[in-house]
Amino acid sequence: MLQENAGTLLPQDVLDSWKKLDTSAARFRRLSAQVSKAAGRWDLRLLRQRLAELAGLAEDAKAAAEAADAALAAWSAESLSSTVAAYAADLERAAAQLRLPLQGVFPDYEVFPLKLSLDLPGEQATISRRKTTTLEPLSLMREVQARHQALHRSTFNAKRFMKALTAAHRLQSDAGRAIGMDVSLTAIYEVLTMRTGPGDYTKSEFAFDIYRLRRESDMVYDHKQLSFLNGRSGNIPVPNAKGGTDALGILRLAEVEGDA
Repeated sequence: MLQENAGTLLPQDVLDSWKKLDTSAARFRRLSAQVSKAAGRWDLRLLRQRLAELAGLAEDAKAAAEAADAALAAWSAESLSSTVAAYAADLERAAAQLRLPLQGVFPDYEVFPLKLSLDLPGEQATISRRKTTTLEPLSLMREVQARHQALHRSTFNAKRFMKALTAAHRLQSDAGRAIGMDVSLTAIYEVLTMRTGPGDYTKSEFAFDIYRLRRESDMVYDHKQLSFLNGRSGNIPVPNAKGGTDALGILRLAEVEGDA
């Protein structure tokens, strides 16, 4: 069935052609079921009647499909700026309906830590490097919701992340890029993405790992207390336990007794 709010994006002639195709498909399914039932009962008279009706309906369905294809081929989403604005509004309403913390403006959004980018000319969207051809607003936001929930349910290894952070901190300190026990998170991030590049581990994903570390750990590793602090510049927004956002730009290590 067609989505009720699809008309915001698609012009009426496209929707009308699809409705005809929907009707033909529904009738085809009903007749097909009757054919199977008649064949099972060896009801040859009914079988011939329904097969004849199916043959005629197949021609109707073909014509409806060709009309829908022609209507869609004659239309391009990016050329209708007013329609795109309405589509963006529908996308934001869909996010609100699913209670997703959608931020940004069309065509680039974020549902932390996921990045959502719309490419209507290319007839696709990208959800943090994963492409999808689903464009209907509510269906698209459900895909985002599924990814978002999977991330929050995924296993997080706090000790491994702290090991990587302290190693990156040590490298930057040895290179003279530390002020006392403080190293900028931008410098830490550069070390963590040195091999793979930022494309495989975005700053939003880095921020999400910091968020989980602060939420799930006492942040003590190898006799060192890890602290994330505000910096003068280059701060990364990270959600906090109170539902707000902290601007963090520095990783500080301080010696402590014992090991967590």
